Amino acid sequence: MKELNNMLGVIIVIFTVMPLTSRAQTGNEVVFTLGKPFVDNAIFQQQMEVPVWGTAKPGTKVRVMLAEHIGTAVTKPNGTWRLKLPAMKADKLTSVNTAPKGRPMTVVTTLGKSTQTLEIKNTLIGEVWLCSGQSNMAGPLKMGPWPPKTIQNANYPALRQWRDDKWIICTPETSRVFSRVAFCFARKIQSEQKVPFALLMAATGGSPIEAWMREVPEELQTEKYKQGKKRSTRKTNYQTKIMPVIGYAIRGALWYQGEANHTEGREYFLKMKSMITDWRTSWGQGEFPFYFVQIASIGQSSEDKPEMCDGRAKIRNAQLEAMTLNNTGMAVTIDIGAVKEHPVNKYDVGLRLARWARHHQYGEKELVPSGPIYKSHKVEGTKIRVSFNYVGAGLMLANKKGYEPAKPTPGAKMPWLSIQDKNGTWHWAEGEIEGADLVVWSDKVKAPVAVRYAYTQYPTGSNLYNKDGLPASPFSTSGY
Repeated sequence: MKELNNMLGVIIVIFTVMPLTSRAQTGNEVVFTLGKPFVDNAIFQQQMEVPVWGTAKPGTKVRVMLAEHIGTAVTKPNGTWRLKLPAMKADKLTSVNTAPKGRPMTVVTTLGKSTQTLEIKNTLIGEVWLCSGQSNMAGPLKMGPWPPKTIQNANYPALRQWRDDKWIICTPETSRVFSRVAFCFARKIQSEQKVPFALLMAATGGSPIEAWMREVPEELQTEKYKQGKKRSTRKTNYQTKIMPVIGYAIRGALWYQGEANHTEGREYFLKMKSMITDWRTSWGQGEFPFYFVQIASIGQSSEDKPEMCDGRAKIRNAQLEAMTLNNTGMAVTIDIGAVKEHPVNKYDVGLRLARWARHHQYGEKELVPSGPIYKSHKVEGTKIRVSFNYVGAGLMLANKKGYEPAKPTPGAKMPWLSIQDKNGTWHWAEGEIEGADLVVWSDKVKAPVAVRYAYTQYPTGSNLYNKDGLPASPFSTSGY
């Protein structure tokens, strides 16, 4: 027994990529264990091979059965085993308020004359998304407020969230602990696709992006993060919340973080790039979709500084630059911010993230996935013409209140729009929509060189949208 405990201790230290919960025992002896996500009520990703892993004594033969499929493996000398089951079709739902009968996943191990069996109950096949970040992602549904009866009507037995090492089935009682953003994202897609939907939650309030990275390149480590214990002895969210699920088949990832890094500029983009690249490499699923939220307005902005560039302007620009990475998308939230850190409207955040997935993963190619994103600009005499991606049917000025769609406000003035003279001075500017373009000028500027829009801490009343009702991202044509 002492020898076995010592061996398992070594395994856990070396293979922290596979923290474990489900286990089979004989008396007090642990015979074999499964990776943390493999517990009752799990949902597995459709149309992809299903990896399953765990530990057992070296040489143990492992057989996993799910539906009509069987996978086998032999435990390695280091005590780990891993196998893949074939890709399977999703279970279909007749209604989001019902779930098909779940099937067991049975794991049988054999070592010599000893055979042990463990059954994971009520599993389904559907869609799986990893949801990570800090408090605006972690914040539960109970924080509200919501459109009427959101929680009371939350009887969705095929919508499940993995949190605190267990799969939680969505009911009016349990929905209160579901992530607000992830819940709204999932509900929109599930209502259209009619398949089981799983949310792998890995989010912690107040956490910097560095805590979610396996390694932070030395040149990107802030002084604050360099302080304290050495990284080799510090437990990070990457170790405790990402590593346990690495390899669990997913459709993609959602990311809502940045508040803890809000003073940064382009270095935040470099950190995002490093983290996204590492996650994708670790999962071994290629460049899976990575959709993220551009952090919202907060506090108050001065109307006396046309140069703007204060507060969270630069980190939003860094998030905007992250869209240059393959298979990424950004939900703009500049129009639904708040004076304090946690904007209440997570409903639209979830819907805006869902538009990216609906467009790219779920076949709605006609759906515009985003609000206008700055593409290019051209100086035309005393004016600058700005062009955008994701214009759809065209640009419009609009106003949004609460959960209601943005309402067009033709003829309104554009606040938070400025133009830079060749001498470097910024001036408040006027703007006019011409189809898919925005034309900007100021009577005080005869030789313009750059434009900024909503490039400030809290651009209250920012009103540039596309006709699908999605807000334009803040931008600076002169860079950071």
